[in-house]
Amino acid sequence: MKKFTLKLMMLLAVFACGTAWADTLKPRYLFLDPALLPEMDRVALHVNPPQQRELVIRPDQPWEQLMITFYLTIREEGGTLRMWYTCRDKAKRPNVGYAESRDGIHWTKPSLGLVDYAGSKENNLVGLTSLEGAVMVDPNVPAQERYTYVTHQWKEGLVRFYSPDGLHWQRDKTTLLRLGADTQNITFWDERLQKYVLYLRGWQRGADKKLYRTVVRTELPNLTTPLTNAPSRTSLFPWGKDNIAVIGHEFPTVFTADENDPPNSDVYTIAAQPYPLDNRWYLGFPSMFQREQRISDGRLEVQFIGSRDGSTWQRYDRTPYVPLGLAGSPSANMTFMGAGLIVRGDEIWQYGTGYASHHGDAAARERQTDGVIYRYVQRVDGFVSLDFGASAGRCITAPVPVAGTRLLLNVDTGALGCLRVALLDAAGHPLAGFSADDCTVLRTNSTHAEVAWKDRGDVATLKDRDVRVSFTGSRAKLYSFRFE
Repeated sequence: MKKFTLKLMMLLAVFACGTAWADTLKPRYLFLDPALLPEMDRVALHVNPPQQRELVIRPDQPWEQLMITFYLTIREEGGTLRMWYTCRDKAKRPNVGYAESRDGIHWTKPSLGLVDYAGSKENNLVGLTSLEGAVMVDPNVPAQERYTYVTHQWKEGLVRFYSPDGLHWQRDKTTLLRLGADTQNITFWDERLQKYVLYLRGWQRGADKKLYRTVVRTELPNLTTPLTNAPSRTSLFPWGKDNIAVIGHEFPTVFTADENDPPNSDVYTIAAQPYPLDNRWYLGFPSMFQREQRISDGRLEVQFIGSRDGSTWQRYDRTPYVPLGLAGSPSANMTFMGAGLIVRGDEIWQYGTGYASHHGDAAARERQTDGVIYRYVQRVDGFVSLDFGASAGRCITAPVPVAGTRLLLNVDTGALGCLRVALLDAAGHPLAGFSADDCTVLRTNSTHAEVAWKDRGDVATLKDRDVRVSFTGSRAKLYSFRFE
């Protein structure tokens, strides 16, 4: 135990010395905002699922023997990956467990000695028994409150837990919000806004009079001043009057199922977060819920959404981001994505849960323990691509500033594709020496392919000028571009 605590404190010291390094990076132009692409001809936006890699955590402890439940948080600190995941035992008692890894593949569940479970403290439990939150590191509070977990209490509403190390937790005496949100509530400090952003579950009644889950959003100056919102005569109590009322229209709704979704579907989680390589973009990984007999029966799959401001979300072609597995597999009926993105070279690692049982099928989990955690690998910037088909297509961007001397593309042309780039003025006219005909044809699969033109190896002469970028090609996927 002493060795583990010493190791942890060393990691925290390294982490505490870090800076908001994402703010120092050059802007990355991902294809998440339609306003960036005012002119498109024979090209289309396409969501790209990550590769499902290893099954990294299984339920193998007594406190996990009903299931590893839906939500988890992943963080990297000092080269160590830290995971907080939720679980239930055979008596359905909830807990938050802790695991760590150096390589992201092989995980240990350390004996923390913190929580008495069945007469022993030889377990990896951290003492949190409310599952509806995500662990964040708060840059604005004293060291003893550095880790924050805003979660749902059935009788009270939302409360804040805090910790100096992510392991030893206390809670505020006051309730943050006297309304409930029984989901993967997401909280983070938004560097762009200089505020805390919370994504919570809301409820609304549909045209068919049924209740549907939504996602609401609010911004707060701090996480300790109680909000004035409270239950009213119009509040909804979907879990009975013995439990807290839920959120209705007290906060702006930012994401729901819509007319393009199948009937009787709604959204269960959002897993929203700023993109660590450019925190001017927001990414979301909602589990979309196709309900069956009852409000809590059905199957779920992870989709992808993107946003420029964290409030208006785009859904693109609605391809499943983490599809369900084959019948009989550990992820045959439900998938969820955890909070947190790990950047390793040209890859982004994500972690999420999969289930063989349906949501609401408690009897199936009593017969057979359910819930596993997978590692997923995504290409850097690879969430949505601008796809060029077999016949040549073209796209022209809105004006963007030339913030460097080189233009780099994240692109994959395969063996049979190609791409050319032109730089245009605000009126759409090619700039001398930067036309598509002058461009050296790109045939590559690279996250940093440098664009060159005849007699011009860079864009230094255009630095600090606004240009429109024209892409022409076939059989290619363009994920992003940037100036460096």
